[in-house]
Amino acid sequence: MEVGLPQAFADESPVKLKVETRYRKRMAKAGENDNGWVAIFVSFVIVVSVVSYCLVQLEHMRKDIIHEQVESLSREWKEKYSLMEEENERLQKKAKEYIAIKERDEQLQGETERERVEQQKLNKQIDQLTKYKQQMQRNIQLMSKTALLEKFGPGPHKVEIIVQFDPNFPKKEGVDETLDRIIIELAPVDEMPHVVYWFLEQVSRGLYDGCSFHRNAGHVVQGGPAPNFLSPPNPKLHKRFKDAGFYSILFQEYSPNFPHKKYTLGLAGRPGGPDFYVSTRDNSRLHGPGGQTSYEDPTEADSCFAKVILGFDVVDRMQLSPVKPGGYKAMVENVAIISMKILEST
Repeated sequence: MEVGLPQAFADESPVKLKVETRYRKRMAKAGENDNGWVAIFVSFVIVVSVVSYCLVQLEHMRKDIIHEQVESLSREWKEKYSLMEEENERLQKKAKEYIAIKERDEQLQGETERERVEQQKLNKQIDQLTKYKQQMQRNIQLMSKTALLEKFGPGPHKVEIIVQFDPNFPKKEGVDETLDRIIIELAPVDEMPHVVYWFLEQVSRGLYDGCSFHRNAGHVVQGGPAPNFLSPPNPKLHKRFKDAGFYSILFQEYSPNFPHKKYTLGLAGRPGGPDFYVSTRDNSRLHGPGGQTSYEDPTEADSCFAKVILGFDVVDRMQLSPVKPGGYKAMVENVAIISMKILEST
């Protein structure tokens, strides 16, 4: 670009030229300086633009990173929140279960306490009833002993039992076995007052006359109100005992001093009687206290009240009696009890 001289120097040529030359040089130098500043400015603009672009990109990158981090944290938080909700539900469920268990435990404790109180009351009632029962038994024994001594004397008391085997029963050669005799001696009055009195009353009233030995259980032969080959039709043997008021004893009297040894007599059933049996072996454990566990009170024992002193062979023969099929072991042919009578004391 050509720069014109000022009008003051336009008419003087030598000076004009010189000044013009200087002026042009100065203006050229100034143009050069202007071009440098332009370059610097352009460079600055470029640098600023690049830096701005980089900053913008960095800002975008920062925002992307922050966005990703926010999303990641959000997902993480949601997962943890979900887990916390599940854990909270589980804890609430556990809390409800705990409360239910606690309430049930309190209820059970209350029930247990009530049961304990009721059990204490029941135990007291049982103790009281046991005392009443024991007192009643002592009173029965005392009344039985008093009646026994007044009616039958102090003893020893002996009873004769006349029996007859069925004609079809196998006989021993050379022996007349039309009638057989068994003599028993009853327990001492002080040991078994109630059962001894009861049995003597049954005998004195003829209640066993016409009854039978009807069962052969192996360890005992049992007698009582059962018909035999001599009985009339419908003898009503049980009825005679009930009508007389001497069917079963009033309690299970037992004395350890008179156990169920071989050839002793005991009362069958609970309460005992009117059936009785003769032990054909030592039944002290089986028929003693705690031996009969099938009854309501397994601690009780069969009453043992007499022993055979004559007629052991008759008992042994009855033990050979054949029995019918079944667990009861009923005899095929019952052995008739012709009579029982109390023998005079000698």
